[in-house]
Amino acid sequence: MTNISLESHVNNATKTIKVATISSSIIAVKPWLYGQIQTNLSKASKSSENKYDLVWSILKELGRMLNIKYEIVNHTEKQLGNFENGTWTGLLKLLKNEEVDILGIPTEVTFDHLDIADYTKPLFQSDYAILIRSPNTFTDNTFFILTAAFNMTAWTMVAALVLFSGCIFYVICHTLKRNNEQQYTFLDACWVFCSIFLQQGLWKTPNSFTGRMFVSLWWLWSITLLAIYSGGMLMTLSSGRERFPFYTLDELAYLVQHSGYKIVTESSSSSHLYIKDSLKDNLKKIWHEMSINKKWINVSSFQDGKDLIINQPRTVLIAPREPLLVLAASDCRVTLAKQSLSSFWCSICTRKNFPFLKEFSEQIELLLQSGFIQKIQREFHVFLESSKKDMMCRQNLHGDGLTETPLNLDEAQGVFWLWLLGTTFSCFVFLLEMITQWKKFIRRSRSTVTRL
Repeated sequence: MTNISLESHVNNATKTIKVATISSSIIAVKPWLYGQIQTNLSKASKSSENKYDLVWSILKELGRMLNIKYEIVNHTEKQLGNFENGTWTGLLKLLKNEEVDILGIPTEVTFDHLDIADYTKPLFQSDYAILIRSPNTFTDNTFFILTAAFNMTAWTMVAALVLFSGCIFYVICHTLKRNNEQQYTFLDACWVFCSIFLQQGLWKTPNSFTGRMFVSLWWLWSITLLAIYSGGMLMTLSSGRERFPFYTLDELAYLVQHSGYKIVTESSSSSHLYIKDSLKDNLKKIWHEMSINKKWINVSSFQDGKDLIINQPRTVLIAPREPLLVLAASDCRVTLAKQSLSSFWCSICTRKNFPFLKEFSEQIELLLQSGFIQKIQREFHVFLESSKKDMMCRQNLHGDGLTETPLNLDEAQGVFWLWLLGTTFSCFVFLLEMITQWKKFIRRSRSTVTRL
């Protein structure tokens, strides 16, 4: 065992507390939660690998405040442990046997551990999240990409507004016929607003103030709508849409029941107990499939869970959010689902009758009030958001990096499809007009011959 003094001794006699942490195999997955213990903690705290180690940052402050020396206990346990076959396993076994005083990791506050352990003042609130394999990015470069800026409801409203405005304009023009107002057929009246929407000029403009005001407001509305359409089209062309396998817990329950999906949990977390004890119908269905139909895989580490999800797409990992955030930021092949589950509190776990439990909780309360813990949490999230690995992942996986690349023919084909459709429709209308003119010409010729 190695003695580690967090700060120089002060007035009272130095108190020694035995601490157990997780072995280094988990450190790479959860640097913020566990960190790497070195023989000189003052140097370790400056290491970038331990910059966001919340628990050991708090222990360092507590050591300074309470004049405490920590004794790191060497052990072979790699998980928190639980109650199995009448005995406790993992780090909880060390607590029960009083081989250690506290655990140097944040622990989920659960009633199942109160028989052998106590908790300090809660450090932060977290929740259970779902890690899935990164979904494929969907892009549609055909003609329909030109309509993707608005949904079908918006396009229907635009078409209905054109017809409705055409009716109003037709009534206005015929009502003001005696005031020398321009006259339009119903089709021409509707075409006026269709031309405005397409930013075309009018072949004849109304003479009355009412008609001009009505048309002017439509011009203003169409310009605003065009700006919104341009922004939506730019976003559609520059990025694809991710299709997640599920968006709600009901959809996840259906996939587990009927599509062969399996739930993955990590042995040191209590996520499976949360699912088991939940009163929600969808989670009850999921637990039934997990326990009865054997659609449950329990892994020994979060790294193993991530590898399993990558290799088996029909699996999802349910665990506390923080380690999953680290996994998603370090590997672009996995990401967090949109759905979040129930929240819980994380705390420092101590053995029963720990003599400094009250002092620890009081000092943690001071650290919470001073914003010390919140500051470390913010730094952790900023670190994840600015992760270079994450930026490289997005660029390599989805092709939407920071470098600008010109559109290729496949990405720009929607414009050519629009031109082809417009040309085809124009030719069709041209043929109709020619047929109409030819019929009129035949009718006039016959009437002329009849008069002669």
